[in-house]
Amino acid sequence: MIIIVKDWRRKLVNVTMALVVILAFTLLFPRLMGLMGNNWPVFSGWLKDESPSGNPMRVENREKTNFDRAVDQFVIKLQNFYYKETE
Repeated sequence: MIIIVKDWRRKLVNVTMALVVILAFTLLFPRLMGLMGNNWPVFSGWLKDESPSGNPMRVENREKTNFDRAVDQFVIKLQNFYYKETE
């Protein structure tokens, strides 16, 4: 049985290009994983059920910057100013 394929050269080039891309990906993927191993996110904890912590707000603590400290001091001084004014 003979199968006649039209534009066989173009189809052969497309198939070989796809195979080259797949081969390049399979060769480069382990090296990229080795380079990005320390920066890669951990997927194992994404589907775990979280137990309730008792804190309804569940606010994450982050490091305060100088700007945050300055704003906190300003707010405290402003509150003290208005509190003294109402007395």
